[in-house]
Amino acid sequence: MKRNGFHIIFIFFLCTTSVYAQLDSIQQLPEVILTDAKLVHFSKGFKLEKLNDSIIERNATSLTETLRYNTSIYFKENGFGMVSSPSFRGTNAAQTAVIWNGININSVFTGQTDFNTISPLNYDEIAIRSGGGGVQYGSGAVGGSIHLNNGYSFKKIDTTQFGLQYGSFSTFGGNASTTQTWGDHYLNVGVDFIGSENDYDYVGKNKKNNHGQFVRFTAKVNEARKLKRGVATWNSEYTYNDRNFSGSLNTIGKDAYKDINTRNIWQLQQKVGIFNTKGSVAHLFEQYNYFPNSEKSFNTGGKANTFIGAFQAEVLLQKKLRVNGKVEYIYVDAKGDNVGENFRRTLVAVILMNHKLSENFNYGINLRQEFLNDFENPFLFSADAKYKVSKNYALRLNGSKNYRVPTFNDLYWYAGGNLDLQPETSYQLELGQEFSLGELKADVAGYYISSEDLIKWVPGNGGLWQPINISKTRNYGIEAALGYYLKFNGKQSLDFNLNYSYTKAEDLEIEKQLIYVPFHKAAGSITYEFKHFSVYAQGLFNGEAYTATDNTERVDSYTVFNLGLQYTLPFNPNITFGGKIKNAFNVYYENVAYRPMPSRNIQIFLNFNI
Repeated sequence: MKRNGFHIIFIFFLCTTSVYAQLDSIQQLPEVILTDAKLVHFSKGFKLEKLNDSIIERNATSLTETLRYNTSIYFKENGFGMVSSPSFRGTNAAQTAVIWNGININSVFTGQTDFNTISPLNYDEIAIRSGGGGVQYGSGAVGGSIHLNNGYSFKKIDTTQFGLQYGSFSTFGGNASTTQTWGDHYLNVGVDFIGSENDYDYVGKNKKNNHGQFVRFTAKVNEARKLKRGVATWNSEYTYNDRNFSGSLNTIGKDAYKDINTRNIWQLQQKVGIFNTKGSVAHLFEQYNYFPNSEKSFNTGGKANTFIGAFQAEVLLQKKLRVNGKVEYIYVDAKGDNVGENFRRTLVAVILMNHKLSENFNYGINLRQEFLNDFENPFLFSADAKYKVSKNYALRLNGSKNYRVPTFNDLYWYAGGNLDLQPETSYQLELGQEFSLGELKADVAGYYISSEDLIKWVPGNGGLWQPINISKTRNYGIEAALGYYLKFNGKQSLDFNLNYSYTKAEDLEIEKQLIYVPFHKAAGSITYEFKHFSVYAQGLFNGEAYTATDNTERVDSYTVFNLGLQYTLPFNPNITFGGKIKNAFNVYYENVAYRPMPSRNIQIFLNFNI
């Protein structure tokens, strides 16, 4: 935690140096052009959800909280602020891809992303793409993908914002961002920080979470420059996390974990004849250090550098047929105390096509082939279609083959890695329906996923665990989303949203539900606004989830509510303040067995627009 002071000073330095920017009144940021445009152009037959700014601001502690209360994704969290991994349509964390500005950022060591290490602030778009995305986004996009996108605009922008928050358990946070345009330039800079003693009570247990301190610091820079026939962009992100890992009801926490991630991508977009071309170069860096005893200096760790070079060309023929071809080269160099020093080279070829046959019907076909130095990857494909039956009703259909490559831990772990592993493969089919009636909108989807060659760590000779390709799973279920917005008397509004999912995820070898996959999950919110005042309630229901592969042990179902309000000063609309009561009814609940989540707690905030 030694870097806390530096991070706090950095945030307030940005705040104080930005307050001199002049803005006569609150201005809405003009619509930006996203760096990952293919997410929209080639996902017509897929379910695509986008979270608005107000939702993100109400759940800004981590990406876990943002998604937990506003999507159908289930999160397994080892105590608040600790390691957090998703289950998307019953798949595991390594089968959920996190895509940052078009790049898959899942760890090369574990194959997954810890959602508590990512701040949801200062993105122009957070989107959830349900269903297989292996063709577009590579390994791990099996159950779905989470997209964190930045963009740019050359319209006049001069905005600066910063905020402070304080909460129970000695939790303190701050954030600041500024967006400026001048001439042919666009610049966005943002930082945010959160730290907490995290010493919450275990409801009804007469115990506390005494080893759960955490700190997260994030800095982001997004820059664009208009050229004669195109645009040059740069997106950069730095994240630092320092956490003491909580214990459980039966153990005392001692270990700790520190990690640093940096991400940079440079892109050059040019118009060449009828083609829109894009060349990009990216670098990803990850480093971690694990401390068995947080009070001692001994640790094990690893670091990895990923270099990506890509070129793509896209053409739109007669405003109906859009075709995108892409070639990409990826080089990964990783070194760790437990995996040795290894590298991976991947050559990727992708073809994406979307055909708009009429105003009411379009379809897409996508193909991908990868060539790796250490094993063969399967040929991937996907097809999707959407048909607008009427003004109020539409059907969509998609099917795909997806995969997940073995991680460096799977292959090279010093005590059990298996060099003979093959990539996991899965086949998926989804049928969805979209309804709308005025401000009432609904979406219902049914899906089926069949997977084989799943990588599973099992005990071998002498009790040594080793990963092998054995498991076959079958996932199927239903997802439903409902939204309604009502405005009345010109000054009042009511906004209601609800997500529900039923998930059946079976290990076909033993015919049991997969662990930490609840059959039922529901999340919703209702917001009432009157002039400068708003009040809202959030609710979350997680059904019981098994914690043992033979389904003999489980974590119980639970329901949690959060209540919040905010007020914008009528005489100075640039200032907003408010608060939130989390776990308002002080419910005892666990996401992971024997690891209680926080008791009732309060969070207050103050935001400025300058």
